[in-house]
Amino acid sequence: MNHANRYLLPALVLSILSVSFVPGGPVDVFLIGDSTMADKPLADYPERGWGQMLPMFFNDSVTVRNYAHNGRSTRSFIDRGEWDEVYKQLHPGSYLFIQFGHNDEKRSDSTRYTDPETSFRGNLIRFVEGAREKGAVPVLITPVNRREYDKSNHIIETHLEYSRAVRSLATEENVFLIDLDSSSKALFDAVGPDSSKKIFLSVSKNEYKRLPDGKEDNTHFQQGGAIRIANLVVDAIRKSALPLSHDILSRDTVNSIIGGGVDKVVGLDCYHNNEWKTDKDGKEIRYHYIWEDEENSGYSELGGIITNLNARLSELATAPSAELLRHYSVFIIVDPDTPSETKDPKYIEPDQVKTITSWVESGGVLLLFANDKGNCEFFHLNQLAEQFGIHFNEDSRNDVVGQDYDTGKFDNLPDHPVFRGVHKIFLKEISTLTVQSPATPLLRDNGDVIMATSHVGKGLVFAVGDPWLYNEYLDNKKLPVGFENYKAARSLFRFLIERSMSIKEN
Repeated sequence: MNHANRYLLPALVLSILSVSFVPGGPVDVFLIGDSTMADKPLADYPERGWGQMLPMFFNDSVTVRNYAHNGRSTRSFIDRGEWDEVYKQLHPGSYLFIQFGHNDEKRSDSTRYTDPETSFRGNLIRFVEGAREKGAVPVLITPVNRREYDKSNHIIETHLEYSRAVRSLATEENVFLIDLDSSSKALFDAVGPDSSKKIFLSVSKNEYKRLPDGKEDNTHFQQGGAIRIANLVVDAIRKSALPLSHDILSRDTVNSIIGGGVDKVVGLDCYHNNEWKTDKDGKEIRYHYIWEDEENSGYSELGGIITNLNARLSELATAPSAELLRHYSVFIIVDPDTPSETKDPKYIEPDQVKTITSWVESGGVLLLFANDKGNCEFFHLNQLAEQFGIHFNEDSRNDVVGQDYDTGKFDNLPDHPVFRGVHKIFLKEISTLTVQSPATPLLRDNGDVIMATSHVGKGLVFAVGDPWLYNEYLDNKKLPVGFENYKAARSLFRFLIERSMSIKEN
């Protein structure tokens, strides 16, 4: 019996008897742990935590809430108040995934070190008992191994005492165990010291602006590596009888996402949309429809969806050129600035129209997200859009007043892969479209064209008169339950990424 399943039966019996599950209902999975699990910046940064990639393996009923943080041990996670924050949110039917060890073993740091047999163990018990008090299912996870090999090119055990403590506690407390230490060691042994570099961070100088000096890191993962580690976690769940196993996507679906996203890059135009504001510290920061904007106005949640489709994110802050576009599989132009929004607005000039059109003809996938009348620069945008048979009408439809969200409702969606499994979406204050060949309407409503696509050469264009998938209306924090913008975003970008070129082909 492998280590990942050794403690399956007792943990499973206790979990199922103590918690009421609703088949097919929404499920929250809370993650607590360290940097190997944590969410990392999406824009222009190559590192990913395996917990950050976990959502790509589950259907839409599962929400992964990642509270893992860089540098945390069980001690510092408690001392900083982060455990209290998670504990308050746990509820019957939810899960608590617990992975610590990397920082607990740092003897020189009194704010983080814990003894594996006493304080480390005691803190884990606190997490387990807290989850059970709330009716949640605790899941103990041994720390993922580091990339260290001996002279014979066999992986070295780097968390012996701490992994042993987690396994022992799982047995004694009847907690479901995912032995990520053992499964990751097996993976690293199988791929060997050279190929394993592709799992961990290995970044050259000037490859990423956030890492100008490059980085060689044998603890943390790049995106493809984080996916492989997350897959080890999912495999352990899949082989179990935990109710969560029923929400895992099929292997074919996961393989399609992973295979479809190899060397795919989604670029976001920050040249024609270039808005700045002063933050609370008096610093000028870029915002409005960009990956790093986590406020209502940003695309951070959309960036997370795209990342979980195994594509990489990038932003373009200069005029698009043939050389720069060559590095993108998908390119998004959103809400070009007007003089009232930016002191020095950058327009889509004729030479850029030619460059972008040529890129699409060669196989690029272009998204045009406009806005309604008065909130978007239409003249130059239409010069580009009309190359593909699309014209933004400079009007404003779906003026939603207060919480009358049904004013922005579209529920007569066509049978198209863009809306796979989607029944109702929300858009407010949008510009309608006029289309002619080669463009075709994708979504119509009361005689208006709301969305359109255009196949030009080897490429594809998708257009809608709204920034649409920004944070404010992407999930149900504000929108009533029933609106499915999140699911629509996932479906749309899966469709586009699957049909886009690998950058190696570009």
